[in-house]
Parts: sequence; structure tokens; C-alpha cells
Amino acid sequence: MAGKFEKALLLCSDRHSLYNSLSEILNEISSEVRTFNIGEMISPVDSFLQSQSLRMPYGLRSGWEKYFQKKLNKELSGLLKEYGPQLVVVYNSEFLLPETCAEIRKSAKLIFYLADSPFYTPQNNFYLAVLSYADLILSPDTFWSRQLNTAGLQNILYFIPGPDERYYHRLEPSSIPESVPETEMIYAGSSYFNSWGCKKALLMSKFTDYDFHLYGNSMWRRWFRYFPGLEARFTEAGYIPGDTLNQMFNRTRLIPVDGNPGILNGFHLRAFEALSAGALPLIEEREDVQGKLFTECSAKLPLIRNYNEAKEIAGYYLKNESERKDTVSELFSFLKSHYSKTRNAERLLEALSRL
Repeated sequence: MAGKFEKALLLCSDRHSLYNSLSEILNEISSEVRTFNIGEMISPVDSFLQSQSLRMPYGLRSGWEKYFQKKLNKELSGLLKEYGPQLVVVYNSEFLLPETCAEIRKSAKLIFYLADSPFYTPQNNFYLAVLSYADLILSPDTFWSRQLNTAGLQNILYFIPGPDERYYHRLEPSSIPESVPETEMIYAGSSYFNSWGCKKALLMSKFTDYDFHLYGNSMWRRWFRYFPGLEARFTEAGYIPGDTLNQMFNRTRLIPVDGNPGILNGFHLRAFEALSAGALPLIEEREDVQGKLFTECSAKLPLIRNYNEAKEIAGYYLKNESERKDTVSELFSFLKSHYSKTRNAERLLEALSRL
């Protein structure tokens, strides 16, 4: 299968869990794969201004956007000319402009993997516009697919990249530093200023009677007066490297996986990371999780259908350790076989062959 393409380019930060999964798939179908993190070209000053751009008056914001995106796309155009890939795969939209996509399409196949909804992603206002240039769109959410179909985009493949075992995998207990605590439950993730943050805090508040540890940004503190039990469980933390997070996940038993409001039918990849490290994810119910993702797996997947039941579900698996371990083992074995890099590469080539 390797060598279908001579050169492939992956536009994705190596801080994303998907980075390893996508690059491994590309290595199955291309003789050479180069990865490029467009974020590395952004200076700290530009990064700060970009994060604040939505608060700017429209005229100022428009001028900033033109400067910022033109600068990044000029650098990317130079890379494309120098490297000359036949296949370009993009995580979300990576600040691409439509004219850059048109340039890519002259000499390469262009594929987008949707990690976030194209209808709710403030990072790039051209997200939906650049998708119209795609040869193929990979979507892990069937509702996103239907929305794009309605918009006239038909070249969409339901696609699950598979677990990332480079960052997340089982460790020998003796190899984990003593400074990493052994816990019953862990949640690591950012909170938000708006109702998204309240929703997260509401779910996490259901686990405070257990040995539950919460890691995240300072925005969590906004919600402590409404969910006071969370404060004692909270450790403020910025970006946690994958190897450190893997150690933490290896030392825990359960990991809540909330449904990001932007994910309508799909799931959060945290579920895969948990299973890879040997922890059982408690997943907020979404239509695709049981109906499509694990539809052929015989293991019972713990789904949170009502936040008021979350504490009881967690308690059940904390009391039934053998069942928890067996469930993790069966779910992970299913993921490894059904969504392996080889099978996903075959799915990708088959979809491209139909274009």
C-alpha cells in the first residue's frame, strides 16, 4: 500500500493527539511524509493579538485578520513550492485561505480532517469557505456531515483516526514517578466563561464524593461558588504534555468525557486516550458513540444519559474493578483492530479512488 503518493504533507500541531494517528495513516500510503505546525510561525505577540481579535472593533479586526492570515499563508505557500507534495491533509483549517487551497489543488489532493465543527470555530472565519476546495472531508460526527451535505458538500467520509499509542499507552507501575498520584477519577481540560463552562462544572460536580482530581485553567474558579465541592479537587494547570498526562491516566481508574456542545453526534478523543492508558471513560451520550463508533463491539459502554445518574455510574465501576478492566480491554482491542492505521489507510484510498 505504501507509495501510493510520493510525498504527503500534514498540517497539524504535534500537541494534538490526532497528530500521531494521522501521520501514521499517511505513512501507510505515502513514501515520504512531512508534518508542519503552522502555529510555530506565530510569534507570542501575534498569538496574543489573534486571541483578542474577536474583541476588536470590526474595522480593526478585519485589518488584523488580513495581515495575520496573509502572513501565515505566504509562509505556507513557500513550503508547498519547496516540498511539492501530492497529498495535503489539514487538521481543521489551520488558518488557510481559499486562495491557498486553490493553489494546493493545482498539484495535490487536499483533505481536511474535522476536529471541530466548521459551523462553530472562531479560529478561522474562512473554515467553511476552504472546505469547498477539498477533494475529501473526513468527519467524525454524522451531524456535521449532514450539515455539510445541506450546504452542498458531498465528498464527506465518516472517519475515526484510531487510538494514539505513542502518547497514550500502558506503563509499568514502577516506571511512573511517585509524584504522580494514584486516583479514582481524573478530568483534565479547560473551562469556559460561558454556559459551556457551567455545563462542564455541573457534570464534574457529580464526582466530588470520590477521589476525584480536576486539572484545568483558571476559568474553572468562576464556577466554584455554584459548585463548591470542586474547589478542593482543583489544581490549576496549563498545557500538560502527553507523556505526563499518560502517567496520570495510567494511575487512575475512570475518566469522565463530557460532550463538547460543538460535538453534536460524535465523541471527544479523550475516550480513546483513556482506553489506551487503561482507564475507563465515562462518556456523555452522543448518537454516534454507541450507534456507529462501537456498534460492532460487544462490550457494554458506560454512557451518561442524565447527569443525575453520573455519580451512580461511577460508583458502580469503582466497586466492580474486574468488570471495569474487562470493559477497557475489550473496547481497546476493538478500537485497535477496527480503526487501525492499515484499515484507515485502506478507507482513505478507497474514498479517494471514487473521486
